[in-house]
Amino acid sequence: MQHCATFRRRLAWRDLAYWSLWRFPDLPERPFRRYYESQAWHHDQAALLAWRKGLTGYPLVDAAMRQLWALGWMPNYMRHVVAGFLVEYLNIDWR
Repeated sequence: MQHCATFRRRLAWRDLAYWSLWRFPDLPERPFRRYYESQAWHHDQAALLAWRKGLTGYPLVDAAMRQLWALGWMPNYMRHVVAGFLVEYLNIDWR
């Protein structure tokens, strides 16, 4: 029965994403909270390349990015970790 609950939860998240894009069609280009539009991002290409290749020096981030390159996927929790590292620690715009 665990599979049914997981499937329903994934459908709910998918539907929330569809609704969000319907309700806020500029969401892919503009932040949900408009005050983030004025955020100054770093444009450190070396840091971005290290993040992409899994060479940041942070073992958890590097392992997740290397798994993505090797297998073509990473677990959901790790996606949150590497995305958070990109925007919160490196201060690089995710777009």
